[in-house]
Order: sequence, then structure tokens, then C-alpha cells
Amino acid sequence: MSVPWKLIAIAFGWHASFRMEGAYPKLIIHHRRHSTRFAGADAWKRAALTSIHAPRFMTPNRRPRP
Repeated sequence: MSVPWKLIAIAFGWHASFRMEGAYPKLIIHHRRHSTRFAGADAWKRAALTSIHAPRFMTPNRRPRP
């Protein structure tokens, strides 16, 4: 069974657009709150994984308190 990456990414608010690269359109996945944009065959997967992963902290002292 394959994972429905597109449905997961859309649930997190990611959108698709197309940019012309020469004579061919290129799929671009973007989110209005993220500066990162994804393109390519696994763009939906990378967008979903970006939304699912917990944030990384630089040092243990900067962790939020529970």
C-alpha cells in the first residue's frame, strides 16, 4: 500500500502551482507560512514530511518548557 503523500500535504495546507521551464511546466509545492518550496517527483512527500517532523533545537537550553 502506498502512502497518499498528496492528501497528507494538502491537509497541512500545502498548495501546488506550475512554473514554465522552457516548453514544459514544472510542479512547485508551496505553503504560505514556509519559505521552502519543493519541486520534482517527490515534492508532495517532502512537503508532508516537513509538516510532520518536530522542530529541531540548536541547544538543549533553548527547548521550550513542558
